[in-house]
Amino acid sequence: MDDSDSESVADSQTTDISNAMDDSDIESVDDSHSTTDKTVDNSETVDNTKESHTDWYPVSFLQRLHDFRSEGHLVDVTLCAEGKEIPCHRLVLSACSDYFYTMFNGAHCESKKDKIEIGGVSAEALQQLVDYAYTSKITITFDNVQPLFEAANMLQVKGVEDRCEKFLTNNLSPETCLVTWVLADKVSSEPLLERAKIYTLKHFEDVCVMEEFLELPVDFLKTCISDDGLHAKKEKRVLEVVMLWVRHLKERQTHLKELLECVRFPHVDREYLNGILETDKLLAGVSAINELTQDQSRHARPRHIQGEILVFGGLTRSVKPKPGDDYDSNDDMYKLTLNCDCVDISPLPPIIWRASAACVVNGDVFITGGANARCHAWRYKPSVDSWTNLGPLVNKERLVNSMVALQGQVYVVGGVGTPKWTPVYDVEVYSEMTDSWKLVAPLLNEGVKDFGIASFCDKIFVFGGRTGKCTLLDHSHNTDAVQCYDPTQNVWTYAAPLPNPMQDIAACSVSSKIYLVGGMLAHVLCYDPQQDCYEKMTDRLNLWSECSATTCGSDIYIIGGCGHDDQFPHATVQRYNVTSDTMVLLKDFPITIFNHISVIVPKA
Repeated sequence: MDDSDSESVADSQTTDISNAMDDSDIESVDDSHSTTDKTVDNSETVDNTKESHTDWYPVSFLQRLHDFRSEGHLVDVTLCAEGKEIPCHRLVLSACSDYFYTMFNGAHCESKKDKIEIGGVSAEALQQLVDYAYTSKITITFDNVQPLFEAANMLQVKGVEDRCEKFLTNNLSPETCLVTWVLADKVSSEPLLERAKIYTLKHFEDVCVMEEFLELPVDFLKTCISDDGLHAKKEKRVLEVVMLWVRHLKERQTHLKELLECVRFPHVDREYLNGILETDKLLAGVSAINELTQDQSRHARPRHIQGEILVFGGLTRSVKPKPGDDYDSNDDMYKLTLNCDCVDISPLPPIIWRASAACVVNGDVFITGGANARCHAWRYKPSVDSWTNLGPLVNKERLVNSMVALQGQVYVVGGVGTPKWTPVYDVEVYSEMTDSWKLVAPLLNEGVKDFGIASFCDKIFVFGGRTGKCTLLDHSHNTDAVQCYDPTQNVWTYAAPLPNPMQDIAACSVSSKIYLVGGMLAHVLCYDPQQDCYEKMTDRLNLWSECSATTCGSDIYIIGGCGHDDQFPHATVQRYNVTSDTMVLLKDFPITIFNHISVIVPKA
């Protein structure tokens, strides 16, 4: 979800979240047990009371407390909000809320009062929270999520806070992301704030036409249009949005100059800009407007990378196979937007057979794969949609190798030889000038396949993998070794080992670190080459053994994969943002897929 303004949600500039959401979306939650049953149709019902008969006590106990309250038995305090009085028990409130625990522990005057006015919350939200304390049940809708979230945050009812955050996260849309951003800021929910902000940036074209956009506080708007990751097809659209927002309320004109300073005028068509300066008196009247629009050094860098995701190769299956069944090969290339909308599906040419690895250099895709038990290499130029054969590799008798780009050159690394699946430690680099390959220093005596590979700081890093012939469930050949290649010295050395042996992982370089996903990892694992150490990041959202991973800006797109044991593929697409350490689900891939390749190329 996307960021929100630091001003109060009750501020006149802030929109009411209920206006931006569909009333039919409801989440009912019962927290008395851990088991959950969910129904779909954009509503979520969680009933945690459905346990075995041996677990009747918690439910029975809560019911007795609820009965005591209804009967007025042992009631010792009355909460008041907006004229409504809610009798209850101090003990129950203290057990549910740290706010009330602190209030009733004797250090505050409220601990002795019979009636306590609770300001800053609605009577309805307060009643819901008291009911939750006695029943463990709460119903969240688009109508009540905003006041309920604010009340749960203020009264420190964490169970309801978490449910509201989950509800809003699951229902992000162009209509809701802005008000969610503002609300998340008010309740200091950093994960929700980052998700709402990221959503807004990536769906800017859809979000800026919503009525809610005109109500966005100025600080939020400024944050949005100054971000490198803003997805605007043309910079002139950013300028148009700024002018539209300023004109919505006359008093906003005082913010115009500071907002214009966020517009990247070097990327606005000059003829269009000259024309609007002649006709728009408000814009032309801004002090130093000529300096702003003519300074080519200011914001010279474009915003986010405009790219497309290409996916090819791999295996698919629509129904769970029986023992001995074969998977279906994916012989198509899928082209996706960065929002994971599939824009094209085209068959791979006959020359491409079982593509096993790929990397991108100068916008072109270099691919290797097996044909007749031999390794071949090809080049795909997305700009003209053409495929060509590359010169033969030095070691042609290798399969399931990997590839990586380093300093504008293509490297083929490792693999296994046929027919006995013997390790291949050879590493080759491609010369575009001679259309030929040459051997460089081989891998050390460690993993040669199913490893993660990435380039960083003019070096190649190989993480884990498997060595030698082994079955799917035989982990004895897995390694925790990390091998590092320095082309200036033509030598491989060891880096800090992985926390444990790993296979089927993917490695992606972002900024100054390398992120590992896939395999049996339950989370993203971050490797810092400068500190030579590892850090656990956020958890995965689905199993991802033999997934593919590719990077655009600060986002890692993790496509498909399967369970490590059953090898049954799925179509889930997970996007990990390294800046916010958040994982979100995108639209499913068109087919279930694993053991495939994905790359991101510049958008044509």
